[in-house]
Amino acid sequence: MTFDFLEREPDAADRERWRAELAAPPPAVRDDGRIILFLFRIGSERFGIEPAHLDLALPAAAGHSIPHRSPALAGVVNVRGTVALCFSLADILGSLPGPAPVSPMLLVLAHKGWRVACRVDAAEGVSGFERSALRPPPATLLAGARPHVKGIFPAGDNPDVAWLDAASLFTAFDAAAR
Repeated sequence: MTFDFLEREPDAADRERWRAELAAPPPAVRDDGRIILFLFRIGSERFGIEPAHLDLALPAAAGHSIPHRSPALAGVVNVRGTVALCFSLADILGSLPGPAPVSPMLLVLAHKGWRVACRVDAAEGVSGFERSALRPPPATLLAGARPHVKGIFPAGDNPDVAWLDAASLFTAFDAAAR
């Protein structure tokens, strides 16, 4: 058996195909109907967002406040040498505060060329859910979170997971930044 592709230079067609495959964000809804989300926690509530919108997840860094700002705009943070606006998802979603997080995380989210940072209490990683298990947001959902939630997934013994709509969140970030 020979592997001639290992011994030759990739041609332009190979490079272009690889570039296109690597540039395309992974789909949130897979062919088998499973929805893939990156999960995180704020207080006792769990949320998920499509991994295509997650740029980085790293330990929370000290931020700098901005005077005369919306409470949802927490300030600015240094993210690997770049200044990013930092938003309070707890304020935007109306989440109830929980105990002080042991190891808070900073999620850097991206959408349509805009990149922002958000502090969360914990990052839980990527998980998949069956599309058939998606339920509409309940009437008891906090009013601040309702416009940003696509639906709720049951998560076993843990609290349910709210699937966040990235476009709606970035609209709220834009409003808070003005």
